[in-house]
Amino acid sequence: MRTFFAIVRATWLSASSYKVRSVLSFIGVLTGIVPLYFVSHALQPVMANVIRGEGHQYFAFLLLGTITFSFLPIAVSSLPTTVGSSIGNGTLEAVVGSPTSVGTLLAGLMGYSVMWTGARALVLLLAGALLGAALDWHHAPLGLGILVLIFVVHIPLGLIAAAAVLAFRTPGPFPQGVLVLSSLLGGVYYPTHVIPSWLERLSALFPLTYGLRALRRVMLDGQSLGAVYKDLGFLMLFIAVLFAIGLLAFSQALDYARRRGTLSNY
Repeated sequence: MRTFFAIVRATWLSASSYKVRSVLSFIGVLTGIVPLYFVSHALQPVMANVIRGEGHQYFAFLLLGTITFSFLPIAVSSLPTTVGSSIGNGTLEAVVGSPTSVGTLLAGLMGYSVMWTGARALVLLLAGALLGAALDWHHAPLGLGILVLIFVVHIPLGLIAAAAVLAFRTPGPFPQGVLVLSSLLGGVYYPTHVIPSWLERLSALFPLTYGLRALRRVMLDGQSLGAVYKDLGFLMLFIAVLFAIGLLAFSQALDYARRRGTLSNY
């Protein structure tokens, strides 16, 4: 745990040196919510019946989708990016050979990005609340738990992409493909039941579909844990299966890179 916080602190010290960029990032969050607000209110008469069952206000519906999706690039892309840069600067071989576990290292490197995105998400959520987003704050702890599950279930996809970097020196289109398809089929901007039936069947393959539906039912409709247990059950199943695949892929790719002696050259 001490190593984890040390890595997070080192990453924070590096990032905090770019103060202007940090300020502009938060300004971007606040300005970005303005078009979201006006577009959602313009579409409210059309979307009110469409989103029934996952809220009644399209602004709040979009707000939760946007906040949730902002965490996915960290889970899916940060690990392959980190592994690639570590190979490029020659530090991965030293880290793998150190007492620090690879899991602790990767978690530490992701930690700052998660906290930073969490801070931006909180600002966006509070700004949305000030603009009238209809959220059920009594269910906020349950909503936060669902958000954590959504993030965790996408980490194995990052492990698979990192495994591709170890083996082939590139993740290929996999991370971007996951993000694009999740945004289109995961219910970020509209409920999945409004898309064509064959695409709706495909949406069942994406964990974001179940996570966002559960999150909105809890935070927008005020439903209890018992009302969303099926969606959460699917999320847990995805976590178990994907982690098994992701950890296996990463360990096999790491062994492959060790045998070839390519951990320290790009």
